Amino acid sequence: MTASLEGVWSPGRAPAREFSLKVLAVIADEATRTLFSRVITSDELMLAGDLAEGIVLAETAAPDVAFIDVGLGDGAGLAMVHHLKALASEATVFALATRAELEAGAHAVALGGAGLFLLPLGGDEVLNAVGSVRLRFAERALRMQLEQEAARSARAAGWIARVAELADARDRNAAAQQLAEVFVEATGAAAAAVYLAAGERSSELVRSAAMGPLDRAPAYGTETDILDFARREQLIVVPLALRKLAAGHLLLQKEPGRSSAFPSVRRPDSAASTPRRAPLLDGLVKLLATQATTALALLGERERSTGGAAMKDPASSAYSFAYYVDVAGREIDKARRYGRRFTIATIVIEPDAAVAPERPGDLAFWRTTPAPPANTHNPGQVVEHLLRAVRDTDILARVDENEFHLLMPETAALEAHACHRRMLSHVAESEKRAGYLPKGLLVGVATFPQDGQSLAQLLRIARRRADATKSSIVHRVPQDRRSIGEIVSLLVRESPAAGGASAISAPRALDLSVSDTILLATSVVRNALRGGAVFLLVAHHDGLSLGAQVKAQLASPRDDVVVHTVDLRSSPGCDDIEALCVLAEHGAYALVGRNQGGFVKGIHAADPLLADFLAERLGRAAGLRVFGWLGGRRSSVSQGAVG
Repeated sequence: MTASLEGVWSPGRAPAREFSLKVLAVIADEATRTLFSRVITSDELMLAGDLAEGIVLAETAAPDVAFIDVGLGDGAGLAMVHHLKALASEATVFALATRAELEAGAHAVALGGAGLFLLPLGGDEVLNAVGSVRLRFAERALRMQLEQEAARSARAAGWIARVAELADARDRNAAAQQLAEVFVEATGAAAAAVYLAAGERSSELVRSAAMGPLDRAPAYGTETDILDFARREQLIVVPLALRKLAAGHLLLQKEPGRSSAFPSVRRPDSAASTPRRAPLLDGLVKLLATQATTALALLGERERSTGGAAMKDPASSAYSFAYYVDVAGREIDKARRYGRRFTIATIVIEPDAAVAPERPGDLAFWRTTPAPPANTHNPGQVVEHLLRAVRDTDILARVDENEFHLLMPETAALEAHACHRRMLSHVAESEKRAGYLPKGLLVGVATFPQDGQSLAQLLRIARRRADATKSSIVHRVPQDRRSIGEIVSLLVRESPAAGGASAISAPRALDLSVSDTILLATSVVRNALRGGAVFLLVAHHDGLSLGAQVKAQLASPRDDVVVHTVDLRSSPGCDDIEALCVLAEHGAYALVGRNQGGFVKGIHAADPLLADFLAERLGRAAGLRVFGWLGGRRSSVSQGAVG
């Protein structure tokens, strides 16, 4: 694992600071003003020919050095010296006087002037005077810098000792959290995130600790993913590496408006050469990163020698993510070698999930029952319910506080969908709301090999599908509606979906002739059958219908296809319903509408929750138990016949 060269923190020298001074010269003599213009080239020069103009310039920009002709205005220049000290207390004021005005010059020094020069002036006198002020500024800045570095050096011993203690931490997550705290304290960063290698065989990095706003950084990803995120967010990357040993990366977020003492990052699109950095801070960061890498390696060796002490998550009954990645890597190897399938599921718990937002146009129509309470899932309790729903061979791992991953070996997509159904059922029963869809529990599944060839691909797809379930239309259906006729009426009134991240599973308006609807359904079923096992439920009635067409497509029964054709005409308000629900190895699909004068008006969507929900409700209306939506029993896909 190697880090990108761009945006990575590496030691660099800070060039000596050059001080540019503001020099004010209030002189009536033209020749002397010309001398100042010739001599003062590297500083900002402000020239005035009389006292009034000099006062205006001093009030506009306080000078660092001032040369005042005390003979101006019949001796009024003497008052100018006193006035300047009041305007800019840090300014160094030199009095200029002829031999006849020496007494006034002496008074100027008594009033706070730094020195007295006799007119006419020489160039060396001016340069020496400005140089002495510049030297004083540089000495003061250097003294402050040395004091700061001395204080940081004193604190560095404590930071180094704390990093050395990482090897004795309880586990890698505790060590990562301590490391983030040390770096935030040492650098003054606003936030930090520590990414460590998920396992010896894995190229994945997992976010083991985070502080500040970076707690929303990706929970896992490849090194490229993490570095791309750091580049987009303009974060500082500290590699945790030592020679051939690479432990991960530390991301730091700069405090807005912080001084330049905090190291900067050269952006990929920047033409700047070497950024300015504090040498001591750079050296300290490199030392801490190197020591942290060594300590983390020692911690890993300790865990391996104790027989996998980090297998279990200390806060729950789930496994650690590092153990999960290691097992998943072996499972991918076996699946490739023997042509097997396996499925992973991403489970996200939203602690404060509220009910689905109502849209202004649908407000009066949808608000027919009191809103269900907001989700108050406890992650620890949810883990126990999830473990009851999975097999003994499945691996449930905890990624962070509210995200879990489930590895299901030897499991195809339909079996994973049944497991998803069981998980929702157990959580709903725990809330004493059996038969209801629990709010705030997002689940997405991805199956090898059709959804991805690597763990990183499968994790990304599963997380995207989990996020998409948040906006499922099923959450908008009042779940106390027991009549399928009422539910279909609600769904048919649903307006077309807008584009967005989850638009692929959002409902689309359907307004087609019956023959065109049959052609659409035929295409969906044909594609579903190509992927292997399929579950189908379709509404059937006399005449031209979706059910008749599906029966015709499956004239030769297949062992891996389950088909239920249901006649809904005996149910109130269902005599004109056309419906199709498909659960396949590579996706799900639902179509529902009403046949109005030869045209089907309704919705269709590639939404697993909607397909599952409609299949159960349509089957219940026909007196058929297809798999028991949230019914609390272990569901599975079994073989069945047409009809």
